[in-house]
Amino acid sequence: MKLIGQIVKNNKLSPVTQFIVSGVLLYIGFEIFYTFLKNISFIHRFYEFGVELLTDSFLYSSKAFLAIFGLDTFVDGKIIRAFNKGGVYLDRGCLGRNLMLLYAGFILVFPGKITSKIWYIPLGLAVIYLLNIIRISALVYIDLCCPQYLDVNHDFIFKYTTYFFIFILWVIWIRKYSAVRNKSFSTPRTTSN
Repeated sequence: MKLIGQIVKNNKLSPVTQFIVSGVLLYIGFEIFYTFLKNISFIHRFYEFGVELLTDSFLYSSKAFLAIFGLDTFVDGKIIRAFNKGGVYLDRGCLGRNLMLLYAGFILVFPGKITSKIWYIPLGLAVIYLLNIIRISALVYIDLCCPQYLDVNHDFIFKYTTYFFIFILWVIWIRKYSAVRNKSFSTPRTTSN
C-alpha cells in the first residue's frame, strides 16, 4: 500500500495507467452508490426527487421547443402529447442519465487541467441535455405524423446519433484540452545506443 502511495505521489504512473486506475475507481464508486448508498432513505428520496425533476425538465423543455415550431402539446404525467394522440412516454431509461455520467466520468478521469474540466463537463452535459430535448420533440412529431417509424428512430437513429455527438465531444476534449493533446497517450520511451 505504501508503494502505491509513493508511485502516485511521485507521479510515476503513465497517463494510460492513471486513466485506467481513475476509471476503475470511479466505476467502483458508482457501483457502491447504486448498490448500497442509494438505498439509504434520505439519499433515496433525494435521488428520486432528482430523477423526477430531470423528467419534468425534459417534458416541459420539449413542450416549449415544439411550441417554437407551432406544435401545441401538453404534458400528462410522464407523457408528452400532441392533439390528444398517443404521445411519448418518458421513462427513466430515456433521461440519458447514464450517458451523462459516462461522458462526465470520461472527462473527469482523463488527464487534463481541472480548470478545463470545470467548464467542459457542464458544456458537454448541456449539449447532451439539448440533444435529448430535440430527440424527445422529434419522437413526439414522428408519433403524430408517421408512428410506424417511431421504434426505428427511438431504438436506433436517435440513440446512435447521441452516441456520435458524445464521441465527438470526447475527441474534442482529447485533441484540444487534455494533458495528452499533443503527445502520444503513453510514457515516452528512450532508446540508447
